Amino acid sequence: MTLEEDTPLIYGLEFQARSLTVQQTDTDLTRFMVGTQTLKIASNQIHIVEVCDDTGVLSAQTFSHPSGELWHLHWSPHDSQLFSACYNTITEDQGTSMKCAIYSIHKGEENEENKLETINVFDTESEAKVSFFHPNDSSKLLIVSDSKFGIWDIANGTPTETFKKPVQAKGGSKMSNGKWNPLESGAAVATIQESSVKGWDLRSSKEVWSIDQPESPIIRDMDYNRNRQHILCTCGDDGRLKIWDTRAVERGPVLALPGTHTHWAWAVRYNLVHDELLLSCGSDSCCRLWWAGAAASESAPPPYETITSSPPTESARQQIYADGPLHDFTTSDDSVYTVEWSAVDPWTFAFLSYDGRLIIHRVPKYIKYHILDI
Repeated sequence: MTLEEDTPLIYGLEFQARSLTVQQTDTDLTRFMVGTQTLKIASNQIHIVEVCDDTGVLSAQTFSHPSGELWHLHWSPHDSQLFSACYNTITEDQGTSMKCAIYSIHKGEENEENKLETINVFDTESEAKVSFFHPNDSSKLLIVSDSKFGIWDIANGTPTETFKKPVQAKGGSKMSNGKWNPLESGAAVATIQESSVKGWDLRSSKEVWSIDQPESPIIRDMDYNRNRQHILCTCGDDGRLKIWDTRAVERGPVLALPGTHTHWAWAVRYNLVHDELLLSCGSDSCCRLWWAGAAASESAPPPYETITSSPPTESARQQIYADGPLHDFTTSDDSVYTVEWSAVDPWTFAFLSYDGRLIIHRVPKYIKYHILDI
């Protein structure tokens, strides 16, 4: 069985899981990293799953993570041996605390155990939510906690927080997520604070734009379009995907995609090559592929108007895609909190079901061929 047959590959974990990242460097193969989330703190694990596109075979390496249950992972785009993790751990007074650390991967030889070496543990002063390596500068790490976001210098020994921006809001609202802007040379960051998204210029230390929706549901995630500057997509508790131009957020979204998840949407990802395509996932147990040609970097090719689960007729090929959902992947039986595209193959992606199943799919052939105009 191969991925070309449009049949998913499934890798099962022993425990529940909600953190997923993808290897971005030093690879000709697709590799995903998964972190477990079991209350048996010492039993938590990191799994590295390798996909062979030719044979459809999955191979995996397992690493013990006894420090706690994993909530967020990010694989370094500069060094395939490094990743950052945000995890929940037990404190000395038997409470819990969300920490952030950088680890180095050490794969054991024939009779040796795989090990994770702790490189740094960060004192974030509050509950760490997500962490991301700088897209271009290997010495910088972004950490978003519930009370601030900070930029850390990780180049030499003990990490140093070189920039921080505390929460500025009434009513005790907290930060929950954030990302580097990949097209601003790492000089800009966006953060999520309940139903708001704010853009920050690190050179001036100022807020430069803000998506404020005080009466709207909570925003859970966002992703920048790497092929078109100033464009990002958000998703949240209304189940919708909204695309924004950060130069004119006061005008509202440039494209609010029709169709919704039937429950909260937890993650959204732009395809790294074909920015007409987006993936989202939610607690409705669904991963959804979307078409957003109206807000893409290039105009769409002429495929067809209504997408179904089967290839279109020849006459339908001359019609035009409608912006909105293309295809639902309902292989999961539990909430899906995260999804990632392969960094190697633009047609391969994976989503992680909370019941501990990593499900690897490809974009259906008929959609792929339309995009390639075959």
